[in-house]
Amino acid sequence: MQITQAVLEKNNDEHFQVRVVKQILWIDGFRYELREIYGIGSSEAEGFDDSDPGKECVICMTEPKDTAVLPCRHMCMCSECAKALRLQSNKCPICRQPIEELIEIKIHNDDQ
Repeated sequence: MQITQAVLEKNNDEHFQVRVVKQILWIDGFRYELREIYGIGSSEAEGFDDSDPGKECVICMTEPKDTAVLPCRHMCMCSECAKALRLQSNKCPICRQPIEELIEIKIHNDDQ
């Protein structure tokens, strides 16, 4: 089962717009709340180009970012830099919140 909580907002031009507030999934009796990962939209591996801002790891500045930090949900590092950072400072390079967990997310094209 999926529950989506949303609000209707009225724009200046008299049109309504739906804004999703929260999404909850129930699978086999377990509740999961869907949350946004910050930075995942600009991290597509296809066509990675060093000149494209926002796609590279914030530490090495050369590899595409593929690792998100929990609990803050910043996707900002490549897996190698994330492993090294975890041993050195254990803090998110964006917000400095302590790292509880790392999630490596591989992004593939539709044809792969």
